[in-house]
Amino acid sequence: MILETLHQSVQTVFTNKVRLVKALLIPFIVTYLLRSLKVSIAGSEIYEEVIVFVLNIAIFLVSSIICLRTQQILDSHGTDDTRFSTWKGISFDAQQRHYTTYLFLLFGLLNAIWAVFQIDYDWVNNGVLYCILLLLGCAGWVIFSRLSFVLPAIAAGKKASFKDALELTKHKRLYAFVIAGLLPVAFYMLFIGLPIFLLFANPNFAMSLKFIYVFIWGVIVIAIPFVIAAIEATAYRALMDNSEATEISSVE
Repeated sequence: MILETLHQSVQTVFTNKVRLVKALLIPFIVTYLLRSLKVSIAGSEIYEEVIVFVLNIAIFLVSSIICLRTQQILDSHGTDDTRFSTWKGISFDAQQRHYTTYLFLLFGLLNAIWAVFQIDYDWVNNGVLYCILLLLGCAGWVIFSRLSFVLPAIAAGKKASFKDALELTKHKRLYAFVIAGLLPVAFYMLFIGLPIFLLFANPNFAMSLKFIYVFIWGVIVIAIPFVIAAIEATAYRALMDNSEATEISSVE
């Protein structure tokens, strides 16, 4: 079922490539410029934590637009819905604000889970307590993967909540964990962790290709949220027992 979801995600994305370009090109460009600005000031005299914080918030907000629009377009695949077939800029309607709020809460939960995994054993100074905290972190990761399905539900026009996401995934916990828990980690490790490793492994070669390296890496970084959103959108439709993934949900 997981491989089928991945295959269907790729197929649906390519089928809707024109609509996706129209809806996402401007947010992608804005995100790339924001990330480039963030990188450029990292080692400069104008570096300020406040500026970086503001840029991170702006990147998060624009990324939420990319994720919502991706899931909206894939949800309307195969219908005569043309709302997402025009060039779109940056805007926050009620649905976007609802979506962004839940995304922000999930982001906070994710950071809390990550903090648990990063606990220093020497700081805890108790093997049993350390193991308990790690188990709690793993349990939180599973819960996070299930809660994340509130996002494609909102994009589909549902007045969904975290409770609805848990109900949707109660019989597909492993499926939800692989799709929303493990795959994002795999993407980040492959496309972000690996380039960083290669940079430190051979810095001279990396610096000789600095422009190409930074450009391609920047594109990959902003594309990952889109990829994850596309896969979750397809998985959501599979969980809703709609294997064809062609019907748009009606607004409640």
